[in-house]
Amino acid sequence: MIGCGGLSKTSSPDPTPTPIPQNQIKNVIVVIMQNRSFDHLFGTFPGANGIQPGVPGFTQMDSTGKVVTPMLLTTTSLPDLPHSRSDFIRVYDKGGMDKYAFFNGDNSMGHYDSTTPGVSTLWMWAQQFALADNFFPSVMSDAPTNQLMLVAADDNNNSGSLQPFFPPCNTAITASSGYTFQHVGDQLAAKGMTWAWYQENLGDCTRYVPQENPFQFFTDSHSSTNIRDFSKFAADLASSPPTVSFIQPGPAHSMHPGSGPPANGIDWLDGLIRQIQASSIWKNAAIIVIWDSSGGWWDHVPPPQVDAQGLGQRVPMLVISPFAKKNYISHMQLDDVSILKFIQNTFGLQPLNPRNQIGNDIGDMFSF
Repeated sequence: MIGCGGLSKTSSPDPTPTPIPQNQIKNVIVVIMQNRSFDHLFGTFPGANGIQPGVPGFTQMDSTGKVVTPMLLTTTSLPDLPHSRSDFIRVYDKGGMDKYAFFNGDNSMGHYDSTTPGVSTLWMWAQQFALADNFFPSVMSDAPTNQLMLVAADDNNNSGSLQPFFPPCNTAITASSGYTFQHVGDQLAAKGMTWAWYQENLGDCTRYVPQENPFQFFTDSHSSTNIRDFSKFAADLASSPPTVSFIQPGPAHSMHPGSGPPANGIDWLDGLIRQIQASSIWKNAAIIVIWDSSGGWWDHVPPPQVDAQGLGQRVPMLVISPFAKKNYISHMQLDDVSILKFIQNTFGLQPLNPRNQIGNDIGDMFSF
């Protein structure tokens, strides 16, 4: 599965899967936040590979010729930044990581810390459980590419922006038929296990973001009962929680820039985590929190190029579970497909395709 974009291709052999002790993890919940880089949220987090003089892109020049270095942002309501595939490629600058200020503006070099409203809560979860500081989106692009890689290790060789082929709210139909290749939902169902994709505002076309729902691209899942409004999650959690749940908050809660301050999304996430911790599944659960792309914010780590599509610029990833290593920072190279591999290794599922076999799973973050 080779995409476009002209980036160099390297690959690595599939490492030995992390063995998951039988019956320890029974429920996996993946929460997909939006558009924040690792340095933007965790660049000064103690012990992480973060912001310091001399790292790639630490000193940049903006379009007016002004020299810009990383800064602590004092405002939390900033507009969205450019984050199409072409935008990511130009600020990446062949690994220089030094064109953010020029193309995306001075604010793209800004970051938050524990003094920023809400961010101390996010850092608290990282300090109590496990944080990855070497996690990358699988594709140097934005939705739906990384969501598709998360569930299928395949974006149909299309690394650009794309609307789903099926309703609801797909305003720009770009193909006559949907995807038919297998996804992890198919694998789970074939083994008698359950799964669901929960999304806020499902079908409300004033707030629902269809390209963030990867299952809306597939002929066998776009209208299935596995696709649910997030309002059903609480009842499902109390009665019949799926083996694997994917949760996509709406813009007001996803931390998407331009949709409110980060605290809005962090408070929502904090409430969700506590809700799961209070449930009967917590003792055998793993909550995985990711951001789908860096959203155009600077990050200093040049993303390795495992194929012609990516990896993309680094984002945070958290594992919150009774089995997560405590106050641990994983430095292992990971990406969205690593989460898919963890689900497959946990529940005895096979790789879907060759891309599914590249890289590590996230077992390093657990104390099995």
